[in-house]
Amino acid sequence: MPLIFEGNRPSAPEASPVKTGTVQSFKADVIDASKTKPVFACFISKADPASVQFAALLEKYVRLADGKAALVNLNVEECQNLAIQLGIRSVPTTFVFMQGAPADGFAGAVPESQLKTMMQALIGKAALSLDEMLKRADELLNAKDADGALEAYAAVLAKDETNPKAFAGMIRAFILKKDFAAAQDLADGLDESVNSPELKAAKTALNVALETKDAPLPETLAKKVEENPSDLQARFDYAVSLFAAGESEKAVDMLISVIRDDREWNGDAARQQLFKIFTALGNSNPVTVAGRRKLSSLLFS
Repeated sequence: MPLIFEGNRPSAPEASPVKTGTVQSFKADVIDASKTKPVFACFISKADPASVQFAALLEKYVRLADGKAALVNLNVEECQNLAIQLGIRSVPTTFVFMQGAPADGFAGAVPESQLKTMMQALIGKAALSLDEMLKRADELLNAKDADGALEAYAAVLAKDETNPKAFAGMIRAFILKKDFAAAQDLADGLDESVNSPELKAAKTALNVALETKDAPLPETLAKKVEENPSDLQARFDYAVSLFAAGESEKAVDMLISVIRDDREWNGDAARQQLFKIFTALGNSNPVTVAGRRKLSSLLFS
């Protein structure tokens, strides 16, 4: 059998940093390519879901590398000679080739945190810019630049096509634009495997937005509350309209005032609406943190 480092004809170069390799293309795709950038040669079996899942995770970080690394997936059943020469005993097994030779390797599916650290060591922290991209997109969303945020989140998804934080941000951006149909289409079209607390919160925010989209303007209800402060239904409706208008903190305070006056009013409606708002905003949102503190102080005083 020919040695894996010799005798194979190079295949035509491809633009994608991720390839499906063969015995015939191994020299060009892995050996030759590794002379200009690190190449991950990942041996998997299509019959082993764990190895396929790890290859997908490895692909995510290779794509984040912006051309500074490459990945070649090799089906071990179709590349038995390579597997034997490299001493592969299980899948997934990954070799890192640099300057035409194996420089590192590991068997099994390493944790994502370890994989990220390895990639950073190979290509530098700056290349894995996903966190910074998400931070910038969030800043645009918080500044109410919905179009800019949508573009920024789309750039994240171009690097990591199943990133739940980016999908969550896009849903919130569509809500900000009051394009509820687009937000709903996006939420409904996501695979069940794409999930995170941020995405759950965004979907709740969409539900609340749909429930409150026809709410009167806060100014209309403010006068009614002012004229009759004891009208808890008016205060509840005012809180809903405030949240629909983006006045989250005022909405939370108004609902807490309803609970303060009657904890069981309308079947505990105020507290249930308050929890919807907390979920929609997300647990780390300052309004949620302050609101939960105020509610706890009220209930346990």
